[in-house]
Order: sequence, then structure tokens, then C-alpha cells
Amino acid sequence: MDVSKPNEHGVLPEGRREVVARHGRAHAAVNIALCEDRLYRYSTEMHYSLGGFCGPITMNAEPHSTIDAARTAALHELLRRWHQPFPSDPASVREELRILREQVEAQLRQPTLF
Repeated sequence: MDVSKPNEHGVLPEGRREVVARHGRAHAAVNIALCEDRLYRYSTEMHYSLGGFCGPITMNAEPHSTIDAARTAALHELLRRWHQPFPSDPASVREELRILREQVEAQLRQPTLF
């Protein structure tokens, strides 16, 4: 992974984007960048039928010494920010969010090969 250099606002270009859950057109992803200080920082994103969230990787983000540590922290952050469906949301949206969440949680339970 190449070193990402921040712009004048401290925003880093992503070095690696990994889709960690997918269901139809809905998905959740983590973005990781290797910074000039040789530490990794991340951002998260989620997009589904009725909404989602995303943001840039910044130099203000908590640094991690390995890419695996950054990925694990990103998965925990993704779950922390997870959207809770409103009572008025259709059953299809509830199912979509449930399936995506299960995929992210499974990534935290299984050991990685890398």
C-alpha cells in the first residue's frame, strides 16, 4: 500500500477500500490509508435503500500500527454507527439491514488469513 499524503485540510485519499457486507445494491465498506507516520487510519461507509453514511479518512482519526488493527477498529466503528430502523420502515429495509449487520459481525468472529 502506498503512503497517502493529506491535503491542506488533513483529508487522506483512501489506500484500500474493502466492501465488508453486500446485499443487492446495499453495502458497507471500510477505507484504510497508510499515513506518512507509517500508521494506518480508517473511515467507514454504509449505503442502503433508505439512507446511509460515509466520511473521509482524516489525520485526526485514531492511528493503528497494523492494517489488521485498523480494519478491526473500523468494523467496530461501523457497528457502533449502524442505523436502527424506524417503526415506519418497510420490512424489506429491516431485512436488508439485518443481513448486512450479520455479515459485518461474522467478519469480527472469524480469524483472518492475512
